[in-house]
Amino acid sequence: MKKLQNAKIVEKHWIWAIAPVVIFLVAVIVFASFAGINKDITKGMNIGIDFAGGSILTVELGSDVLNNSEEYDKHYKAIEDILTSSEIAKQVVEYAKENFNIEISESAAVASISYVQTSGNGSEMALVIKYDNISSTFDTKTNDLTTERNKLLENQIKEYYNTQYPDENISISTSYIGATASASLIKTALIAVFVSLILILIYIMIRFEIWSGISAIIGLIHDVAMMVCLVAIFRIQINSAFIAALITIVSYSINNTIVVFDRVRENRKKFGGKVKGSFIDNNKMVNESIIQTLSRSINSTITTMVAITLFAIIGTASVREFALPVIFGLLAGFYSSLVVAPSLYCLMKNSADKRKIAKRDGVIKGKPKYAGAKNN
Repeated sequence: MKKLQNAKIVEKHWIWAIAPVVIFLVAVIVFASFAGINKDITKGMNIGIDFAGGSILTVELGSDVLNNSEEYDKHYKAIEDILTSSEIAKQVVEYAKENFNIEISESAAVASISYVQTSGNGSEMALVIKYDNISSTFDTKTNDLTTERNKLLENQIKEYYNTQYPDENISISTSYIGATASASLIKTALIAVFVSLILILIYIMIRFEIWSGISAIIGLIHDVAMMVCLVAIFRIQINSAFIAALITIVSYSINNTIVVFDRVRENRKKFGGKVKGSFIDNNKMVNESIIQTLSRSINSTITTMVAITLFAIIGTASVREFALPVIFGLLAGFYSSLVVAPSLYCLMKNSADKRKIAKRDGVIKGKPKYAGAKNN
């Protein structure tokens, strides 16, 4: 840590902006690419059936073969090949053109699997697969194309099992579902995030000062934005678990930032408290505060990362859909608490101090009466 004592962290604010900007630009490119390929802006993000609706395929095998990993892989691979079959997609394209005069690409007609799980046990053991519906950009108001595709898929899967397992009593069914997470859920989540930001701002303004509050809120917005960008880049599904991860990050990532600003408040007494004849060296004060809290920030982040990473590795698909966005948010929060929020604080605080000194000394047209009004 001694080597870092004289590190100029907040002075290099323009360098710290490079990583978030690059991530944002990559996310925009990925979003635009998927939206352009599918000719549907909603395909820019991997929106799950919680928000976009979807279909559920249930294959009840009548035995507990799914408890065997090799058998599970064999059944799932066979079904996956059918769901993503280009032949089925071509039939849907022809059906759309002949019956509704709708032009649709094969890629838009192919089912995209979003969730796989097993249900039941023994004779009721079933493989449950959820996949997206055909986008409303191409489908009819009554979802005729999605319904037709589901019939084709179900018939193809039945044919496969009748051929491969003629002696087995296998039940196959598909169902169309709407968006289970209604608009009210999204609205409620956004309101919760907004209220959280306002309350955090008020708390920090009371506990510390206005510049701390504003920079902390901007840091939080940075964390959420980076989490969303990384989710877009890695094509992680956006569903109810993502909303939970979003609220978790808003609540958690402020911790390290508050620790840094608490140390800034303590060090301000050491550096002289209020502005007198010239600027307090805000940059040096904040740099020292960052170094003094660095070990704590690293340890708390690593401790949390270990736990959430284990969830991502050994958890189910739905658990990973929660864990991965949280990991992205934790990394973004660690970054913002050490360089983004403190740098913004110094920029705003230095500017405010300059205005105070200029006003106190009666500066005319921005020219100070004495050199002591310049930033040290």
